[in-house]
Amino acid sequence: MTAAREISLEIRGMTCDHCERTVARALRSVPGVEEVVDVSYADGSARISAGPEATPERIQQAVELAGYRARVREQAAAGTPAVATPGTGDYDLIVVGGGSAGFAAAIKGAELGARVALVERSTLGGTCVNVGCVPSKTLIRAAEANHRRAPRVRGDRHGGRKA
Repeated sequence: MTAAREISLEIRGMTCDHCERTVARALRSVPGVEEVVDVSYADGSARISAGPEATPERIQQAVELAGYRARVREQAAAGTPAVATPGTGDYDLIVVGGGSAGFAAAIKGAELGARVALVERSTLGGTCVNVGCVPSKTLIRAAEANHRRAPRVRGDRHGGRKA
């Protein structure tokens, strides 16, 4: 059994989906490449799963023969976390609940490089953000500002009423 690893590549020169297919074909031609996981012209990247015979030099040469420039960014043992690709369904962190705590967890996970999915059954933001604390405090502050701004009625301290 070969020691498969996932290899991330930076690909320069791709401008369309035809370029993606051409690069994928070139990567599949390299001995030891087991799978072309993803090629994205928009991101200028590719990911492959390969055995030890797929050296960075062979990979780069195959891509260059296809008319593009390649640089191996990282190599990791297959199955280790990598950058998420939409639609793959592979995540390092799944956050259930899209409230303020869920958002904080998802943002921190993404900052740490995890592939994050945020699951919410209702409205993103949850009760606090949409109908609870945040809007309530906003309305209270607006009412308070309006109250402080309102001109006083002329007369005595009691608003013009006579005692």
